Amino acid sequence: GWGNGDAFHMIESSGSSSDTSFTVAVQGCSHGELDSIYDALEAYRVGKLSNSDDPNNQSASIDVLLCCGDVQTLRNTDDFHSLNVPQKYKRIGDFHAYYSGQKVAPILTIMIGGNHEASNYLQELHYGGWVAPNIYYLGAAGVINVCKKTSSSGVSSLRIGGVSGIYSSHHYKLGRFEVPPYGQSELRSVYHTREVEVKRLEALASMNERPIDVFISHDWPRGIYHYGNVNQLLKKKPFFQKEVQDNSLGSPSNEQLLHLLKPRYWFSAHLHVKFSAEIRHRSDEGPQNDFEDATKRSASICGDDAAKEPNAEESATTEFHGMESNDGNCPDSNPNIQSLTDQMTRFLSLDKCLPKRRHIQILHVEPSLTTQISTEDQSAEVENGAWLEYDLQWLSVLSRTHEWTQRTRSPVNLTNANVSVTKEQIHHLEASLKANSKERSVAVPRNFSMTVRPYDSTSPRHSDNAPSQIGNPQTDEFLSMLGLSHRITVPYNSDSTRDESNVKSKQSLPTSLRPSQVSANKQRAVNDENEIDLDDDDEADVPKAASENLVDPCEIEIESEEDDDGDDVVCFVPKKP
Repeated sequence: GWGNGDAFHMIESSGSSSDTSFTVAVQGCSHGELDSIYDALEAYRVGKLSNSDDPNNQSASIDVLLCCGDVQTLRNTDDFHSLNVPQKYKRIGDFHAYYSGQKVAPILTIMIGGNHEASNYLQELHYGGWVAPNIYYLGAAGVINVCKKTSSSGVSSLRIGGVSGIYSSHHYKLGRFEVPPYGQSELRSVYHTREVEVKRLEALASMNERPIDVFISHDWPRGIYHYGNVNQLLKKKPFFQKEVQDNSLGSPSNEQLLHLLKPRYWFSAHLHVKFSAEIRHRSDEGPQNDFEDATKRSASICGDDAAKEPNAEESATTEFHGMESNDGNCPDSNPNIQSLTDQMTRFLSLDKCLPKRRHIQILHVEPSLTTQISTEDQSAEVENGAWLEYDLQWLSVLSRTHEWTQRTRSPVNLTNANVSVTKEQIHHLEASLKANSKERSVAVPRNFSMTVRPYDSTSPRHSDNAPSQIGNPQTDEFLSMLGLSHRITVPYNSDSTRDESNVKSKQSLPTSLRPSQVSANKQRAVNDENEIDLDDDDEADVPKAASENLVDPCEIEIESEEDDDGDDVVCFVPKKP
C-alpha cells in the first residue's frame, strides 16, 4: 500500500450533510489496495475534524464505502489460480489481512466484482455475502438497503443495487458453467455478466415501488459518454475515439438497466479515468430521444473538432455538480441544472487507487426512505453505525426466478422473463423471515465465515494445483432462508477444506470495529504492478480495442495525467507519527 506520510490523497467531496443523509465514499478500481483506501478516508476524516469547530462533526464520518470492482479478494496464494492477470502481476495485496481478522475494515464496505478478481471466492457467494468482516459482496447481482438511525428516532434507508463483471456477447445468454479449477477460457468467462442477472434487476423496474438510490457496476453503461463531456474524455483517452464513434464502448446490458431502473446515482470504474455525466430520462418519450440528441452532439465532438474545448452550453449540462440539498434541489445557481428527481441519473466513474489520481469521491446522499423505528426495533438492539438489511423485492425476484440459475453452456431459456411479484407475496416473504429470525427479520446477519486458510507471510507457500469448488456457510444459510436449493453453488463441507486445522470455523463481525492498523512504513513499488498493459496479454484471440468489450476488456494502459478538469480537490496529508 502507499498509505504513508509521503503520499497525499486527492479526495473530492460534494453536497452537505443532514440528519437523514448518508455520507457515501465511492472508490474506483481497488486492485488489492484496501490499506491505502482506508488510510485515505481516515486522513479525510481527521482533516475535516481539524478544520471544524464541532468535534462531533457528522459530515466527517463516512457511513458506507462503495467499491466498484477489481477489489481482488485474494485470501491466500492459491487464489492466484482464479485471478486473470499475467503472472508477473500476481501479488497478494492487502485483502488477506481483513479476511483473517488481523485487520477489520473501519467503514462498512459494499463491493461488486470486476474482471480482475479471485473468482473462485466470489463464486462461493454467488448471491452475496461477507467476504471479510464488514466487507459485503453484492453477488453476481444484488440489491441491499443500508440503514442508520437518525437523531429523531427514525431510520434512514439507502437502496443500493449493483451488477458484477463485464459484458461479453459470447457468454451473455449462457448459464454459469464455470467451475474451479478453471481452464484458460473459463478464467475469463467466469466474470462475464449474464443475462439472467440483468433480467432479475429489470424486474424491479416494473414494480413501481421504491426507486434505486445508487447503482454500482464495474463496466460503464454503453453510450454514457454521450451525456457527458466527450471532448474532455477523448483528450485524456484518445484511444477511446473509435469506440465512442461507433457506440461500442461500455456494456449494452448496463445501458438497458440505466434507462429502465433510472437510479439517482450510478457509479462505475474499469477504464481508469474520472468521467461524469448527467442523464435526464424522459418518461413521456423514452430515453432514446434524449440519447439521439446527445449522440449528435458527441458525433460532432468526435470529428475534426475533437481537440477543441466544449462550448458554454455543453459545459453547463455535462459536469458533475454538487449533490442534492435537503429539499432535493441542486445547490448550484446555474439555471441550466434541473432538480434531482426520479427522472435524472448522475453518473460518475473513478480512477484506480494510486497517489494523485482521482479514485475516491465523497457524497452526501439523501435516501429515498426514512421511517420511524418500529416497536419491534425499539425492543431490539439497533446498531449505532450503519447496518445492512435485505431488500424484500429483490429476495422475491430471486425466489421466483431460481430456476433461471443453471450450470449450462447453453443459452438459458428466458421466454417467461416477465417477472411479476405482488405485494401479498412480499408480505408473505417478510412474515416467513420474521418467523425464522431471532433478530430483526430483514437484517443481514453478521455471519462471515472463513472457508480456507488465510495467507501467512511467515510461510507463504504456493500450490501448483488450483483448488476445486467449495461451498460457503453463508450461501447455505441464505438459500435455506428462502427455501431454495443449490443449483450452481455447493453445500459447504468443512472436511473438504485443506488444512482445516488452520481455519477458524466461524468468525463473526466484532461488535466494536477498530480502525485498520496500517503500517506507516509500507512503500508501494515504483512500478505500478496493477497497471495491466494490453501488450502483456499474448493470447491471439483477444482483440486490441481500447475497452476489449467482446472478449475481455483487460486493463487499459493508463498514462500519467495532468489534473486539468477544474474540479475542486481537497488533499489530505496523513501526519507522520
